[in-house]
Amino acid sequence: MRPISAMCFRCCDDRARVLMRFALAGLTALLMTALPVRAASLDIVEVTSETGVTAWLVEDQTDPTVALSFAFVGGSNQEPAGKEGMADLLVSLLDEGAGDLDSEAFQQRLYETGAQLSFRATGNRITGELNMLADEIEEPLELLSLALSAPRFDEQPVERMRSVLLSQIRAESNDPDEQGQRALATALYGDHPLGRQPTLDSLQAVSREDLEGFHRRTFARSNLFIGVVGAIDPETLRSVLDEVFAELPAEADLKEVPPPDLNFGEEVTQVYDRPQSSISLVYPGVAATNDDIYAASVVAEVIGGGGLVSRLFTEVRERRGLAYGAGAFLDSDVDWGRLVVYTSTSANQTGEALGAVREVVQTMAEEGPTAEELESAKRYLIGSYAVGNLSSTTNIARTLVSLQRLGRGRDYLERRDALFNAVTLEDARDMASRLLSVEPTMLIVGPEVEETADQDG
Repeated sequence: MRPISAMCFRCCDDRARVLMRFALAGLTALLMTALPVRAASLDIVEVTSETGVTAWLVEDQTDPTVALSFAFVGGSNQEPAGKEGMADLLVSLLDEGAGDLDSEAFQQRLYETGAQLSFRATGNRITGELNMLADEIEEPLELLSLALSAPRFDEQPVERMRSVLLSQIRAESNDPDEQGQRALATALYGDHPLGRQPTLDSLQAVSREDLEGFHRRTFARSNLFIGVVGAIDPETLRSVLDEVFAELPAEADLKEVPPPDLNFGEEVTQVYDRPQSSISLVYPGVAATNDDIYAASVVAEVIGGGGLVSRLFTEVRERRGLAYGAGAFLDSDVDWGRLVVYTSTSANQTGEALGAVREVVQTMAEEGPTAEELESAKRYLIGSYAVGNLSSTTNIARTLVSLQRLGRGRDYLERRDALFNAVTLEDARDMASRLLSVEPTMLIVGPEVEETADQDG
């Protein structure tokens, strides 16, 4: 939905140092991927420091790495109107100088540690990750502490990273799919912060004082969630938490942002002369903290998930040959959600493909899944979780943060299978009717076309 700023990777004049940097980073990445903590052995411990900073820890002394993931509630939804892009610019600058270290000195010290440090801004949070070797954590943690509590926002890095983001916006202005998604966000969310997108003017309007104020209001201990995985014990982690996070303000100063009131029944067309069309249909969803999330997830999986029961894939692509791909996903946050159905097709088949998609959705709304589809979807959702969320130390650390943010509880992984297995056929059919009987907001990117007569099934 929003342009996501990536870390700026720079060359160094000293070739030997460059090779060393990437060799160390590559080793760390390999270890992070190749030595996951086994899901069956997860023992989540809550650790609280002397200053009250809390983290969830999965200790694994057989893993030679440590992954630290964190999230501050409050992302681009905290930007003032007219200064969209501020959060993206801020996160791009956190490793561009902090404390007594200017940008070059900070980057020099970071790559010499072999650690990987990254930040990201999303609609409602700012996240970060530090991956490091377990026997060399002191310096990476010092750098992380400086980046979080004392970023410099020096003029040269600010203008350099602003230029990178401006170039990204210019490039996206020539991308029909990106422009279509921007138009879809405006149609869906209206005046809500999620509906406002960065522009050249809004990014240019962000000053250093704006960045400092945004940082001061958002980076605090009260809105912070932390997950740690790897070869570190609770006592050591207690000290680490204070070393890294204790200098942050105790309380964040966030403006209250209500969940978006999605606009349905809108039609958005991004006309572009090309040989294929992309179609998105957005329906109501379910908040991730709502008990109905499990039934809604089953419905989304049956319609177009990654398992073997996807009706869209079977009907639209396999049987009718109308699409390059077709699927659906449930996009859920703490207090709201949406269900997105999508497909891509040859431009001269756009109307027919759209009609076929609508037919599949309408049948699901009226009849719901079969008993066989229900059980297959539940098996997939239960079995695939570990692959996507527990397959590496980094993924586990992210999952620990997500579970805290959603209020799941440390026993959630033990309870999760039962929560899905408790979804009945009646639950799934009621949920399908509830979500899919609404006229969706639709986006078509491609040549102008009219729907076929069978669009209503």
